[in-house]
Amino acid sequence: MSNENLIKASLIFGGGFLLFLLLKPKYSEMNTKKSFDDTKPNAKPTATDLENAEIAAKAYTDALKAGEPPSKLTELNKELMKDFQVRCYVDKEGKLIVCNAAGATIMTK
Repeated sequence: MSNENLIKASLIFGGGFLLFLLLKPKYSEMNTKKSFDDTKPNAKPTATDLENAEIAAKAYTDALKAGEPPSKLTELNKELMKDFQVRCYVDKEGKLIVCNAAGATIMTK
């Protein structure tokens, strides 16, 4: 490589590095970004949320009683999320948990 090629390569990489330093977000900007979901995890569920959670819990327990495989339960959760914005799962203690899209627990059975 000639000196001319080395100078061009160093200018390209140096310019790219300087551009990166100028355009990267500051640390304080990264901490103040808002989440995409407006619901707060600690917010109390509304009557509509409770009705939707009851419907979802009934559907999920019926699927569990029918012996559906985990892949079908995953599909059911996708449908519940699309229709009612809730999902269900069974925790380690065997309780059915119904939570919203933000992850806040609405109901436990």
